[in-house]
Amino acid sequence: MERFKNILVVHEDGENGRATLARAVKLADRNGANLTLIRIIDQIPDDYKMLITAMTPDEIMQESVREQEKKLTQYVSSFAIPISVQVSSGREFIEIIRQVLKNGHDLVIKTARGMTSSWGMLFGSTAMHLLRKCPCPVWLVKPGSGERYRRIMAAVDVAPPEIGENDLNVKIIELAGSLARLEKSELHIVQAWEKPDETFLSDHLNNTLGDMNILLHESKNMHIQRLHDFLDDFDLQGLQYQEHVIPGWADDVIPEFAGEKNIDLIVMGTVCRTGIAGFFMGNTAEKILHRVTCSVLAVKPDDFTTPVSLEK
Repeated sequence: MERFKNILVVHEDGENGRATLARAVKLADRNGANLTLIRIIDQIPDDYKMLITAMTPDEIMQESVREQEKKLTQYVSSFAIPISVQVSSGREFIEIIRQVLKNGHDLVIKTARGMTSSWGMLFGSTAMHLLRKCPCPVWLVKPGSGERYRRIMAAVDVAPPEIGENDLNVKIIELAGSLARLEKSELHIVQAWEKPDETFLSDHLNNTLGDMNILLHESKNMHIQRLHDFLDDFDLQGLQYQEHVIPGWADDVIPEFAGEKNIDLIVMGTVCRTGIAGFFMGNTAEKILHRVTCSVLAVKPDDFTTPVSLEK
């Protein structure tokens, strides 16, 4: 995690927000990083509406921003390292991304505040917008996740060597490994194996049951070897890690494995594409994020460009 040198934390009221900021302070202190706490005001607070006859809405919002800056400055003074504060008005995810673009933040940390359930939906609308559009990694911290992560999952999709499109997987392993060292965590490296359809093999390739079993066995071994060869390029010495190649679709395998193993944090990529309405996460990543109930650290490809601009 030493790569992060300019961290942005989204302020959240209450104990959950304070725990998230404390985690960010720990990371910033270890990395010698700059740390900024940002709060976004998206509408005139109720206690300021009584002034609306004496001041314009813009003046009221400016006064509210100044007041919040004073409160945040006092709030961060109790932490052990210097923390800058930033208060802006507007739509939350847009102002967060503008702050990233303006000041070159390399990590956004935010408390997840969606509705938790046995089937997911941990992340609210602002979090999902950040996962889709924020140009730097986004770390969404599940409320009550504890002082450290005991089990971390790196969710990868290793491409064949002849394709060579593994830059995003490299970032995932580097981040997950570094964080596992910091947290002294178990590291589970997971690759989904979409095994060939047995009915197709039987009906169209005239394979016997024995032939199909051999093909399936060889296919799984190929994926196991591919993952093992990929990991040979990383220094994983001293880490308590396991490699898993699991049959099934990634959007099923990843959430199920996370639940079975009580994973505290998933490090994963969001592969984006251009669509009619802008930039969207890959369909698989979107489905995974709607089903997991743990913290997530999401990274994007190096060539990702956010649709958000600095212009108001």
